[in-house]
Amino acid sequence: MLPAETVFNQSIWGDEGFSAILSMKSLPQIIKIIATDTSPPLWNITEWIVFNTLGTDEVYIRGLSFLYFILTVFFVYKIGTLFYSKKTGFIVALLTFLNPFFFMYAFEGRMYSIMALGVTASMYFFLKIYYRPKEISLLTKIGYVFFTLWALYSHHFAFFAVFVQGLWWIKEMLFGKRITSKKVFKLFLITAIGYLPWLIPLYNQTKMVGGGFWLGTPDADALTNLISEYLALGNRSLSYTIPLLGVKFYDIVLYLVITTLAIRKWHRQIEKNIFLLLWFLGPILITYGVSQFFQSIFYNRYLLYTIPGAMIILGSGRRKYISTIPLFLTIVSFFVIDLHYFTHPKKLPFRQLGEYVSQTRQEGDITINWNSSAHHLWETKYYGFDSPIYIPEGGDLPYFVGTALMEERDILRSIPSNAKRVGVTTSGPIEEIELPGYTEIKTARWEEKGLKFLWLEKE
Repeated sequence: MLPAETVFNQSIWGDEGFSAILSMKSLPQIIKIIATDTSPPLWNITEWIVFNTLGTDEVYIRGLSFLYFILTVFFVYKIGTLFYSKKTGFIVALLTFLNPFFFMYAFEGRMYSIMALGVTASMYFFLKIYYRPKEISLLTKIGYVFFTLWALYSHHFAFFAVFVQGLWWIKEMLFGKRITSKKVFKLFLITAIGYLPWLIPLYNQTKMVGGGFWLGTPDADALTNLISEYLALGNRSLSYTIPLLGVKFYDIVLYLVITTLAIRKWHRQIEKNIFLLLWFLGPILITYGVSQFFQSIFYNRYLLYTIPGAMIILGSGRRKYISTIPLFLTIVSFFVIDLHYFTHPKKLPFRQLGEYVSQTRQEGDITINWNSSAHHLWETKYYGFDSPIYIPEGGDLPYFVGTALMEERDILRSIPSNAKRVGVTTSGPIEEIELPGYTEIKTARWEEKGLKFLWLEKE
C-alpha cells in the first residue's frame, strides 16, 4: 500500500509556486509577466487551462507534468520502432520512463516535461522525414512544425536541439538526401515564422540573463557529473551501501550502464548512432562551451531533453545474450530507485506549515519570510498566508526566477509598529532570526526537512 503522501501530492516548492501563482492570473497577464522573466509561456498557458478546468491542487500540477512525461516516452517508443524494431522501441521507452533523473522531473510543476515532449516529438518527425521519405505526409510535416514550436515556446534551451537538427540537415544537404533536405528547409522557415511573435521577448530575456545570472562557470567535473546524472546518478536519494563491497547502490547502477554501453554494437548502423550521440551530447557540449566564454547557462534540468537520446543508445545495438544481464539489472535498479523516490517525498512540507499558521494565527498578526536569498515567498502565497520577504533598510534583493511577478507589497523593509506578533518562515538556522523588541514564544519545526516557523511577540 502506497503512503498517503507521494511525489504527486507533496507540497510544492519555490519555482513551482511561482509558476502556479502566475498561472492563476488571466492569459494576457501571464504573457505580459512571463515576457519579463526568463522563459517562454507554454507551460503556464497549459497550467492555466488545468487550473480553470480541474483545480489548483498539487496533484493537478504534478499530473500535468507527468502527462507530458508519458507522451515523451511514447515518442521515444516511436523513434525506437522507427530506427530499430518494436521490441527495441519498448526497451528504450522503458529505460526512458525509469531513468532516475528524468523520472524525478516528471513530477516537477515547471516546464521541463513539456519541453522534453516538444523536443522528442520534433526529433521523431524530423527522423521520420529523413528515414521514411516515401511516407512523408502533410501530417508528418505539420507534426514537425507543431512540436518544434511547442519545444521553443516551452524553454529557450530547445534551440540547442534544433541546432542539432540543423547540423544534420547540413550533412544531408551536402552528402545525402538533398531533395528531402530542401523540403525540410521549408519546414525550418515555417517554424521560424511561427516563432516570430516571441523574438522581442526572447531578445529582452537573453539581454537580461546576459547582464548577470546566478549560475557559476562549470568546470570539467561539472560536465562529467551531468553526463553521469543523465545516465544513472540523477537521483541519489536511495543512498544504500552494498554490504562487503562498501559501494553505494547508485554507483553500481552507473557501472551497469557503462558495461551495457561498452558491449554495445557500436559498429552497426553508425549513422543512427551518430545522430543519437549528437542529440545526447550536442546540447550539453554547446552550453558548456558557451558557459566557458560567455554567460554561464550550464544547468542539468535545462538539458534533460537529451536523456531520451542517451536511453535510445543504451537500449539499442544489443548483443544477443551478453547484453541481457547488465541491461536487465539496469532496468530493475532504475525501478528500485524510482519507487523509493516516489514513496519518499523530499520537498519542504509547506502544506503542513500553512495548516499550522491558519490554526495559530490571531487577528493583527503579520507573517514574513526571513532569508531574502533563499526565501519562500511563492510557497507561502500558494498556501494562503502571504509573507513578504523581510529585507531591512539598506539590504538588497538578489535576482531570481519569479522576480517579474513580484509586487511592491512582497518586500517588507521594517516591521509595522502596531504588530504585536510576527510569524517568521525560514529553512535556515533559527539563530540568525533577530527582531529587536520581539521575543520567540512558539516554534514549529519539521526537522527532517529543515523547515521552521516561529511566532515572536512584542516585548
